[in-house]
Amino acid sequence: MEEQNAPKISNKFFCILSSSEITLAAIISSYTYIIHEYTPLFEFPNVTTGKPLEAISFDEHYLSVTRAEEFKIKVHNAIKLLGGCDYLVLGGLSDDQKSYLDFLDNYNVIEVDNVEDVDFKLSALTDKGSYQKCTESDIYYGLIHAGISNSKLKIDPYAQISPNKKRKKNGIIVIEKNAALLSILAINYALSIGADIELIEPPDTDKKEIKYLLERWSIEKNDIFLNDLGALVYNRIENIDFENYEFGTFFTFGTPYSLVLKNVIPFTYVNNLLSPDFFVFNIISSHLRVPISSSIVFSPLEFIDEETNFIIGKLEDNNHYVKKLVGRDASVFNVDNHVREYPFEIIHFCSHGGEVDGFRLVEEFTDKEGASHTVEYDEIVSFAPDSSEELIQVTSKYIWRKFNGLIWKSEELKEANYPHYVFTDMLEEIKKIKGKSRKKKLNITGSCAIKCSDFNYQAVFNMISGSHTSPFVFNNTCWSWSCISESFLSTGSIGYIGTFWAVDNNLAKETAETFYTNIFEDTILNSLQKALIHTTGTSNENIYMYWGLHFSTLRPGNNLQESKKNVANKLLCSFYRWINYSTSEKDSETKEQIETLINWNYNQLFKYFFKELIELIKPRK
Repeated sequence: MEEQNAPKISNKFFCILSSSEITLAAIISSYTYIIHEYTPLFEFPNVTTGKPLEAISFDEHYLSVTRAEEFKIKVHNAIKLLGGCDYLVLGGLSDDQKSYLDFLDNYNVIEVDNVEDVDFKLSALTDKGSYQKCTESDIYYGLIHAGISNSKLKIDPYAQISPNKKRKKNGIIVIEKNAALLSILAINYALSIGADIELIEPPDTDKKEIKYLLERWSIEKNDIFLNDLGALVYNRIENIDFENYEFGTFFTFGTPYSLVLKNVIPFTYVNNLLSPDFFVFNIISSHLRVPISSSIVFSPLEFIDEETNFIIGKLEDNNHYVKKLVGRDASVFNVDNHVREYPFEIIHFCSHGGEVDGFRLVEEFTDKEGASHTVEYDEIVSFAPDSSEELIQVTSKYIWRKFNGLIWKSEELKEANYPHYVFTDMLEEIKKIKGKSRKKKLNITGSCAIKCSDFNYQAVFNMISGSHTSPFVFNNTCWSWSCISESFLSTGSIGYIGTFWAVDNNLAKETAETFYTNIFEDTILNSLQKALIHTTGTSNENIYMYWGLHFSTLRPGNNLQESKKNVANKLLCSFYRWINYSTSEKDSETKEQIETLINWNYNQLFKYFFKELIELIKPRK
């Protein structure tokens, strides 16, 4: 089943834009936008240095270089998925940023360095004759009007423009605006599907306050807490007549609007903080990937009556090869490796979830210039033992709280303007400290985990499904909408369903079963909306939310034998890929990690796919 009402993704223009050049990015977007098509726009992260000639050690540039290298790989894969593009537009990139893009010689590159260059370099490539004028302060509204009138955007300090009028389309896109490229991305997407657009200020609250109110509601079931949440949020959206639309999508920094609006229509979310450029692109372009029809169902069998067997049956009835991480097989080691490496398109979690216990630490360190600092943070530790490994894998997650007495990520800390190397030195020095000042701490705010058959899984990873697919995730555990969703959303997932608080088991079972009954015949959003009937009138009403876009669907396979062979083929590709990486890798620690991945793929192939492997590697006559 193909996506419904998905925009056509254009490969005429492919834009890589600087996050610091908002006006330039908006004007470029107006020139490259094609009616009813989505022009790919990507935000190059800021860098502190150009691409090094050799691998660098952990210094003040390490994190910047790593981000830039990861962006380069992902954005090049996006271009290749489209089969190339007519024009690769670089907007406002510095020489340091461009140094990472080692694939530019393969494309017709147009470099646009400033606003004055846009018309000269792009006007001849479009069929747009008229201009939409606006001031820089009205740049977002100007971009909306330019898209609707099929015009080019032009800055005029004397221009006057009114907020866009609602056209009463099928859907509405609500954008929490800020001075960033993500607002331009969201407008570009909304125009491509012909939706109405509403720009709003982010609510005057934060995740901590939202989470506190949800926690109090979950424990006491007193409507005053939901009312307090509504008071913080509703003034931003009270003038929108949502009932006039068939669906709504929120580009948000983390506000649970559907809960406040009681799901009056089907709602979806895009997280403004988690690579929304790749998230939107992966969803729209997902139909370009050849389906493998592979799923994972995870459950340590914590509940007497749960949805696990029903879902396995539904997936297999639709010719998905299902990897069952069930019972003792639902271990941290298994789920971590499968999420990272195993080729799958759907994963369903049935377990307990939420915040976990850990430690509070306060440590002192000295940076390379001799200055002393104090850092306060929480640490969550999990273990992934397995009989196939000599050593037990240990994952430590740090949640930073204060630096030199200033709250982490606060305006006061930003204004202190510490050099980059200070925080790099902090990470290095903390590793070396022996006998750390750990104090036991219960239910650490911002922690997140899924209970496994042995320990807790923290979902800390930077690659999903071996980069073979863009999978969908249904995390049917408690408190799964926020923190634990972040790794899934930032690494390539096309959708994620989670819960706002602790969900009742029977309700979770019924909701999941109704969802999977409909999923191969309808969109993800409509399937969830049908399943929410089970929450109506209960204390768990409106507990579920969906990170994704309204038109996404999941496809059945052709037959189980073909699906299993597809999985074997992808595992074999990963096996050879890691072998190739291993031969060129010089760092001993990285090489050891690659060897672990080689062995894992090898073991999967011979334990579960031996017959398919023989078919794949036997010589053709």
